[in-house]
Amino acid sequence: MSITSSLHAPSRLSGPSAVAVVLAALALCGLIDYITGYEVSVFALYVIPIVLGMRFFGTAAGCVMAVLSAVVWLVADQQAGHQYALSWTVYWNALHRLFFFLCVVLGVHHTQATLRLNAKRVQAFSGALPICTQCHRIGSGSGYWQKFESYLGEHGGAQPLHKVCPDCAREGYAKAGVIERASPQR
Repeated sequence: MSITSSLHAPSRLSGPSAVAVVLAALALCGLIDYITGYEVSVFALYVIPIVLGMRFFGTAAGCVMAVLSAVVWLVADQQAGHQYALSWTVYWNALHRLFFFLCVVLGVHHTQATLRLNAKRVQAFSGALPICTQCHRIGSGSGYWQKFESYLGEHGGAQPLHKVCPDCAREGYAKAGVIERASPQR
């Protein structure tokens, strides 16, 4: 399976089934957090339902799952009997976990966007690429022909820098009469 097809492959789960899987993963994380108590920190497990939510429903769902994960952690911590010296400390800790979860969402979103861009670039330079033998323009699938430099910049992200290679420079100077043409060695 190629990168492009794996990024755009439809989920095998339908909407309600995917919601059930994501919420079950969140509930399982909360249960594990409650069972292990407040002495053992397992809050990194909450990344699983966040990533699943993003996989099935996108970045907005990842943000919602980040908030829900922070709330579930808060409830599990309070139900486990953790007593804090200051009453606001539990909410401060939940806020820190929410920040971590949102950073995970941002990281996954950035990774997905980078993978999509790289897959698009690979696809733009893979397979048969129609190039005019006369003007060297490149044909797109829609019948539009563009200069190679434009195509390279648009699809590859490169900025062409026009220079003259040493062989063409010698040939150009020779045609202009500045230097003598090199005769072929026999």
